[in-house]
Amino acid sequence: MSVSSNRKLFTSVSLGAFALAVSLTLGAPAFAEVPRYALDIPSENAAKALQAFAHQSGVQIMFPYEAAASAQVPALKGQYTREEALKLILAHTALEIASQDEKTVSLRVATKNVPDPVVPDEVVVVITGSHIRNGHPTSPVRTINRAEIEQSGYSQIGDVMRALPENFAGGPNPGVLGANNVNPSNFNATSASTVNIRGLGPDATLVLLNGHRLNNDSLYQSADISGIPLAAVQRVEVLTDGASALYGADAVAGVVNFVLRKDYDGGEASVRLGGTTQGGGFEQTYSLLQGKAWRDAYALINVEYSNQTAIKAGDRAFTREAVPVTDLISPLERTSVFVAAGRDLSDRIKVGADALFSQRDASQDLKYTPTGALYYSARTSPSLSVSTHADFALSPLWSLRVTGGVSQSHNSTRDTVATATTTSRSISYIFNETQYAEATLSGPVFSLPSGDIQAAFGAGYRKDNFQLGHPGGSSYMAPSREIGYAFGELQVPVVSPSADRPGLNSLTLSLASRYEDYSDFGAQTSPKVGFRYEPSRSLVIRGTWGKSFKAPTFYQVYQPQYLYLYPASVLGYTGGGQALYTNGGNVDMKPERSESWTLGADYIPTNLRSLKLSATWFNIDYTDRVVRPITSTVTSLSNPTFAPFVTWSPSLALQSELVSRATTFYNTRNLVYNPSSVVAVAFNNFTNATAQAIEGADVSYRQTFERGDARIKLFLNATWLTIDQKTVPTLPSVQLSGTIFNPSELKARGGINWERGGWSVTGIVNHVDGLDDTGMTPVVRIASWTTADATLVYRFEGRSPFLKGVRVSLSATNLFDRDPPKAFSTARTFTGFNYDSTNHSVIGRTLALTLSKSW
Repeated sequence: MSVSSNRKLFTSVSLGAFALAVSLTLGAPAFAEVPRYALDIPSENAAKALQAFAHQSGVQIMFPYEAAASAQVPALKGQYTREEALKLILAHTALEIASQDEKTVSLRVATKNVPDPVVPDEVVVVITGSHIRNGHPTSPVRTINRAEIEQSGYSQIGDVMRALPENFAGGPNPGVLGANNVNPSNFNATSASTVNIRGLGPDATLVLLNGHRLNNDSLYQSADISGIPLAAVQRVEVLTDGASALYGADAVAGVVNFVLRKDYDGGEASVRLGGTTQGGGFEQTYSLLQGKAWRDAYALINVEYSNQTAIKAGDRAFTREAVPVTDLISPLERTSVFVAAGRDLSDRIKVGADALFSQRDASQDLKYTPTGALYYSARTSPSLSVSTHADFALSPLWSLRVTGGVSQSHNSTRDTVATATTTSRSISYIFNETQYAEATLSGPVFSLPSGDIQAAFGAGYRKDNFQLGHPGGSSYMAPSREIGYAFGELQVPVVSPSADRPGLNSLTLSLASRYEDYSDFGAQTSPKVGFRYEPSRSLVIRGTWGKSFKAPTFYQVYQPQYLYLYPASVLGYTGGGQALYTNGGNVDMKPERSESWTLGADYIPTNLRSLKLSATWFNIDYTDRVVRPITSTVTSLSNPTFAPFVTWSPSLALQSELVSRATTFYNTRNLVYNPSSVVAVAFNNFTNATAQAIEGADVSYRQTFERGDARIKLFLNATWLTIDQKTVPTLPSVQLSGTIFNPSELKARGGINWERGGWSVTGIVNHVDGLDDTGMTPVVRIASWTTADATLVYRFEGRSPFLKGVRVSLSATNLFDRDPPKAFSTARTFTGFNYDSTNHSVIGRTLALTLSKSW
């Protein structure tokens, strides 16, 4: 199918889905409209907000004034039902509805403690983990809100994600060097930032932007998040559970949904300047955000520019033995533009669109040894993601959402390799694109005595395109795949909520399944079941079981075939003769598969709503992982563990097939190829050979205290993790977690935030447990690493028009300037490189000043 016909098909599907939605809407029966009120309430205390709501809606509201006056609530501007408006206002208070009728609402104090405040644009329902409106996901979902992002002191969303205990900083991420020999995914070819939950590889975590799938980046099946402007991020939802039943391929370790601001009314401009105290890494970031929310429409634009200089090995005493010109942190220039707009066409139809454009330009100097070659790379990576959606209210209870869009990235790299006598140059180009269209219908299917069974059903089409190199090049390829899918989800209320049944307040079951048909390797079905049991209003016990899968990457499937001719002795055979050795893609590969379960609990005492405790145990059985199975070329024929991948006495027909299929035939010793002298073929193409067993626990603590007019928040997150891997079936299992360039067994992050008036002070402690340097014989222990961060913020609250909305922030990461712990095995191939760049950072103390003004 040609590109033109593919685009026509994509357009037809999108228009067809939209036409279906319109026809369903026009054919839907009429229903009684829920009154909506045009509200314009500024951000103020809840007492004034309730008075303003009563005046503007004509609804009489009775409430305890002092209890309401102590809570600050967000601005409301637009059209809201009474239920929506009260939900947004009361979310910030200790009040609840005692009684109500058509014209009157009576409120009362529900608890002794005021709930944790929410940033004005944060009052939302978490959606990741369920397609059902206002559903309760049974999977563990962690939300990082706007306040937490600002308190972190970070300026890039990638840094925010790498700090999470559930996430591993390895993979394609800034600063990762010298680690790909141990873990091939630890290679950053394009200065990208990726998410790597549980350290299972960035290709095992699905990344969404406003609920839509982002395209992959570079050769590796992982999305780059470096172009997402931090000022536009409203929140990040992190689902740490397999979720292919809901979202399809790649959601093995979990799903991360970056939710960007949309209906924001106002503007914000900010400037951030920072640098390291040891030298290098000077950073400047400029951002401008402007939004406007009307009664039935919204529009927003955010422009962000960032420039960061390099940190050289010569800038750090810790790497004084390395070649000084080597970049430990590459220089990076980035520009991002995010645009969103939407409109209510009627009370029953809403449409919207958003687009994110970004471009990152980076370069890197790399020299492994003082006498070795100098590698220089210059990279340009523009990307674009555009999505549209239409929401239809088919009845008071049923809704239809139709979405469509395209997401793509281009990676152009110019490489130079210079030795004492020669200089060689090359140019590479990689293109990734995802096109999609989807329709989701949700509502109650029928009623039980315990409540309505809520459902979501959907179907869609996706096409992934990939291009490596340019036509005519030796490694050029441009494959694509088409995916059609359908899914369904049910939430069944087995026991309706009731506080009159001690030990059985409520019980809900969730069922989900997704069918996907791939044009290149067939169909997959992924089921998932879960439960949510509430023994009381304070305690939730939840659990899930499900299956997920990851599609093999285009590079793994369609990489050109390489054939090598060696003397058999080079591969470890002592009987003479010649041997063939293969490398490249494998069109016969199947998806990687996983089976996972979680069991967890959330505790929020009804009489102490400011306290939340959470714990989750997880287990993942991950099989058919794609690897190149022969890890040592020189023992290919002598090591019995590689026996499943060796064919002895290959037939002439097999050799002829290998020669004809090879893109390149390398005669490494200028031998005269004699098929009758070939004693064996070693097959090292990508194949489904590796299995992993992953288990561990996540724990979380949150609590807020009121001390006079000050508010104190304590928080802690920690993850304990073990990963056992069987690289090939004939090898015993080995533990990866807790070893160099793999996730540590324990990673934790906790701190305290103090707020009073316009002041906010945050202190954070980060801990990475010790590791084993398995590259040393005997194994050497790498020390644990603990660092501290601090952020001081002052918000001007005066009445001066010039100072109103001004915010000044001073942040310090790695406050005490701790060097990474020593790790020596890497220095054998990378002189002076004595640390684990995936778990530790050589950046040192970074100080940054941020000045912003909102209006």
